[in-house]
Amino acid sequence: MTEFSMEALREQGEAFMIDISREFYLAYSGQKGSAELQPIYAKYARVLDADSLAFALETFKRAPEGSEERRSARLILDWQAESQSGRQLAELDEREIAWEASAVARVADGREIQYEALSIEIANSTKASERHDIEDARATLVGNELAPMKRERFQREREITEKLELAPNYNASFELLSGLSLDALRAECAQFLRDTQAMWDDTLPEFTKRVLGMSASEVTRADALALLRAREFDGYFPSERMEGVIRKQVGEMGIDALAGGRITLDTGDRPGKRSRAFCSPVQIPSEVYLVLRPHGGQTDWNSSCTSSGMRCTSRTCGPTCRSSIAGSATIRSPRATRCCSTT
Repeated sequence: MTEFSMEALREQGEAFMIDISREFYLAYSGQKGSAELQPIYAKYARVLDADSLAFALETFKRAPEGSEERRSARLILDWQAESQSGRQLAELDEREIAWEASAVARVADGREIQYEALSIEIANSTKASERHDIEDARATLVGNELAPMKRERFQREREITEKLELAPNYNASFELLSGLSLDALRAECAQFLRDTQAMWDDTLPEFTKRVLGMSASEVTRADALALLRAREFDGYFPSERMEGVIRKQVGEMGIDALAGGRITLDTGDRPGKRSRAFCSPVQIPSEVYLVLRPHGGQTDWNSSCTSSGMRCTSRTCGPTCRSSIAGSATIRSPRATRCCSTT
């Protein structure tokens, strides 16, 4: 780019976000075995170059503290900074997405379970020994293959972000771009844990004994998935009624749950589909996807209800928040995709 304006940056950036968000949706919903991110970054190279970043940074610095102009400039700068690392790390992201869609864990009993289906299998297992065997297979697979990829990506992202010299270090850069204090967030989380500890200590043993037949001291990560699955309530949450009931409830609030066809419910099972439900607002308000891979019972109903709130927000927020550049939760990277997850 040779000429810059915030409006031009928003317009061209939004076009980029639509393309990249749709690609993430297709990959994470299992409709594609991998994501083709590098061609999209190449297509929009001019809006993602160093000059664009410099312009966004200068605009942010000039904006008065606490003003709407500064808030808007910070969102643009945040997007620009993350896109710098996203562009350079696109090959790694493609590799990780392809791995998640195709990786298989081998359980001690000889079964092979696709990576994205592991948490579903664990949550639906009624035998502790089976849950633990699947969890062991999952942990081995992740430790040997996925964790090294994630470590490499984070290290490179940190190096790229710190080289931008927006702030003294990676954490300070995050605080600058997000407007959040990590120390304050840590303190609030610690206070929440202290305030709820007694309630947790009273409630957990009762439920683990009643639902799982285990003491609280025996419960592992795998058992927690089964506990939260709450299979004992499946009779009250039949899968065949879920969509109709939720659409009726939303309709009674005066809202069209599908926004006249602009919202798509992607709730079927599909190999490679992410196990966690997510809302993918590709282009607000005209192209929004709710993606859910069935787990069963109240888990699916809860995820769908939560995402209904996201859909309503996407439907009504209007043109001022059509993409993450203007403030919405548009999927822009694997990290942001997980922020949009609903379970």
